[in-house]
Amino acid sequence: MTQPTNLILFMADNHFRDYAGCYGHAVAQTPTIDRIAASGVRFSKAYAASAVCCPARAAIATGRFPHQTGYWDNSLVYDGKIPSWHGRLREQGHTVTSIGKLHYLEEGPDYGFTESQIPMHIVESRGALFGLLRATPEGERVRPSPRLQYSRTGIGDDTDYVVYDREITEKSIAWLNEHSARTDKPWVLFVSYTAPHPPFVVPQRLMDLYPPEAMPLPPQFRADEQPHHPAVDHIRRLHDFEGLATEDFVRRTVAGYCALITHMDEQIGAVMRVAEDLGLLENTRVLYTSDHGEAAGHHGLFAKSIVYDHSISVPFVMAGSGIEPGGVVDQIVNHVDLFPTIVETVGGQLAADDDDLMGVSLWPAISGAESDRIGFSEYHGHGSKSGMYALRRGRYKLLYFVDMPLQVFDLESDPGETNDISATEEGRRQAEALEAELRTILDPEAVDRRAKEDQRMQIERMGGVEACLSKGNYLNNPVPGKEPELFGFDGKDGSQDRA
Repeated sequence: MTQPTNLILFMADNHFRDYAGCYGHAVAQTPTIDRIAASGVRFSKAYAASAVCCPARAAIATGRFPHQTGYWDNSLVYDGKIPSWHGRLREQGHTVTSIGKLHYLEEGPDYGFTESQIPMHIVESRGALFGLLRATPEGERVRPSPRLQYSRTGIGDDTDYVVYDREITEKSIAWLNEHSARTDKPWVLFVSYTAPHPPFVVPQRLMDLYPPEAMPLPPQFRADEQPHHPAVDHIRRLHDFEGLATEDFVRRTVAGYCALITHMDEQIGAVMRVAEDLGLLENTRVLYTSDHGEAAGHHGLFAKSIVYDHSISVPFVMAGSGIEPGGVVDQIVNHVDLFPTIVETVGGQLAADDDDLMGVSLWPAISGAESDRIGFSEYHGHGSKSGMYALRRGRYKLLYFVDMPLQVFDLESDPGETNDISATEEGRRQAEALEAELRTILDPEAVDRRAKEDQRMQIERMGGVEACLSKGNYLNNPVPGKEPELFGFDGKDGSQDRA
């Protein structure tokens, strides 16, 4: 058992692991995240439990994957009914405060926090109804909003997300000034930002750091290089990304993405300075990660919603007492490891109800005792025709798509997942072994059927398919107190009502 301390947990939204200085990115400026890594440990292979916000955040809270909980997508989301690490700690007398984005069902249920300030939850307690339509015979409708979202990259000082993130910083600083002197039991402050979720609109001074012509280009963004796996073609069509990934557009997207990451890094830096000024860092550990990644043009895609590494690999750095500076952990880790790791960090205890946790405490790995573990992620949300699963062991990674061809990648020689080796002799051997291991975790076809049945039931609870369509789809989740920007499926905004 490690020596208990306080914990500040910083979480970003949409931060792909590779877009940080400490992970070797050529231009992304993340001095605060880099300092945390340099003064502590950097995990080189960390994976999100799912490739979109709500199922990933539910897995972080509960320590359980979507197939264990039924929190499948951005409509069937965390409702407090399954134990969380925050609830486990609160019942043991620890103060656990969240500030910022949670993306749970709504305000009202007991999510286990001592207090939640300015929480962002799903839209109108119903969330992304358009994604539920994947479970119907007609399938989802093409949506104009993702294309528009990425087309808005540009300059702005007062977008809702930028202002909201600054408010999260201010309230986090105020909380530290008011509560940091508590010595009864270690506390947790969960600081959860919206950045770098699109739109990539940032102040001029930050965009000036990233001239588009100097931006590195992601692999396989050009039309003649893009992969044409059925799952990739499906999401590219549904999100209206076809023809979007031109060189100029991708360079501008990468510039905006990097600038918003730097803005988020500045917010973390402001909180860290106060923690240091208050003398907290001697008895407070700091952990930074993200809920999922971002394609940013990779494979001709934008956003996430697929189990390539750009969408499910996340930064994960931790510093503080008991952590040697400058360490790198190459053990594969998963979001579900956060539950036992956080509980141990502050001196809490797991309960009998936690026996089904698939994650492990990362303190042995931090202390140098790494183990051979797998990376696992699953996706059942909008943009997917059927369930998709990623399983990584060592250098090889399986992408398993229900009713579609599987893929295998050698991530040591091909970190960008540009060369599917499933048709080679080695690829076939790895596919057989990795699929067999996948089936020890779950039955992918049965889980796909169960997810779709739950989604069909949710459609009925929401009034049926036409009612879900009548709600339209939103550009992004609004900040507290704002209404969503809605779009229809009738073709008036450039979309077509085609499945």
